[in-house]
Amino acid sequence: MMSALKLLATVIRDYTNLTTVFLAVFVFVVLYKLFQKPQNLPPGPRPWPLIGNLLTLSQDSAHLQYVKWAQQYGAVFIVYYGPFATVVINGMDNIQEALVNMPDIFSDRPGPKRDRGIIFAHYGPVWKEQRKFTMSGLRDFGFGKRSLEGKILEEAEALSRGIIRTDGKPFDISSMLQKAVTNVICSITFGARHDYEDSDFQSFLETIDTRFRTSIIINIFSPVLRHLPILGKSAQNYHESTERCMQFVKMKTDEHHRDFDSNDIRDFVDIYVKEIKHGQNENFTDAQLHKIIDDLIAAGTDTTSQSLYWILLYMVIYPDIQKRAQQEISRVFGDSASPTTAKRTELPFTEAVISEVMRINPVTPLTVPHCTSSDTTIQGYDIPRGTTVYVNLWSVLRDPSLWEEPDQFKPERFLDNQGQYMKKDAFIPFSIGRRSCLGAQLAKMELFLITAYLLQHFTFKLPEGAPPPSTVGKLGLTNGPRPYELCAIPK
Repeated sequence: MMSALKLLATVIRDYTNLTTVFLAVFVFVVLYKLFQKPQNLPPGPRPWPLIGNLLTLSQDSAHLQYVKWAQQYGAVFIVYYGPFATVVINGMDNIQEALVNMPDIFSDRPGPKRDRGIIFAHYGPVWKEQRKFTMSGLRDFGFGKRSLEGKILEEAEALSRGIIRTDGKPFDISSMLQKAVTNVICSITFGARHDYEDSDFQSFLETIDTRFRTSIIINIFSPVLRHLPILGKSAQNYHESTERCMQFVKMKTDEHHRDFDSNDIRDFVDIYVKEIKHGQNENFTDAQLHKIIDDLIAAGTDTTSQSLYWILLYMVIYPDIQKRAQQEISRVFGDSASPTTAKRTELPFTEAVISEVMRINPVTPLTVPHCTSSDTTIQGYDIPRGTTVYVNLWSVLRDPSLWEEPDQFKPERFLDNQGQYMKKDAFIPFSIGRRSCLGAQLAKMELFLITAYLLQHFTFKLPEGAPPPSTVGKLGLTNGPRPYELCAIPK
């Protein structure tokens, strides 16, 4: 009994000490920030003590609030997440200035300096080495090449079979889209697809969903936030989902280690394991491999599945546009020939539909936060080293000076006078610069082939009597549609 009481007293004391230390550090940081505040920071909304502008910022529509503040304070302004100053950059010219003209300054990431992975890793020699090796390895297995079409169409066919089983009844297609898209990246990285009913795969998909429905702030600072009473539960859920995802990845890479054959390189994991076994570079480790795979899955799953979810949402809202795209697809591929990127230029309207959906509701309206690696200036304002920077792509993709009636869904804006698809410099849904989306090439191919395949085989409609789904997204790590149902009628 006495030993149990002593244990309880120790736990209470340690927890109290932890809380006291955390609060002490927090207060020190606040005071330090206040007294060290540079004199020429950008303007911005007045922050509250300690909590900054958090009461005003809605985590599921921060990009919209940033546009409003840009109109009031200018395209480059400052907000406070708690005591921490965050610079927000709006507008094409300013984003180009930061990410393209000054990439060595604006390509770092906030938070703890990490050398593992690619998406959140510290910008430096290790990051450059790992990204270069990763992109080269992925290209060996079809990344950005037509040889990848078979894997994508295999998943489109599996998706089609699942849709047929709904028998024209209302259903939410989001989970089916996620399974199909995730299987594509799994085929490249692990060398095999997964059955949609596989329990490990189902659990893996659930962890992905939890992570992407969580705000970017919790994503970055979960190691600290999960110990706090207010945001602790969300941060803990995110942390646990990340751990489960990494366990799945580790299980797959362990399998590759056990049956590795240097004469039979099957997938990206094998390429990386081969480099590890060479032992010539200390930066190539299992821990690094696990994080890179995690990043590839993050870059190649939710963003693409959510884009497809948006595309079908707009198809049920605008049936005339859906019909026009179907007629174009039927004219080029008929009713049975599989779509191919070789004839992509012959489907300009379908391409325009996909681009317009990505413009009007981009799945990443805010890029993964950047961080300055040295003191710099932009628009005449001083930006200190180590400042978190948000890049608001929404401010470009909905800019009325760049797009006529930007809030209207008009695929024709991507067509020239001859009806051919027309690229636009302001179309930057994958961001720009050195930290642009890792999975952009794969995403473009998937969006085209799966959209063409689905519209070739089905007509999508609203359930009888159902109101049109909302076109206002919900921002977590990505901007996804709010859940909706549709009916798929085989053609």
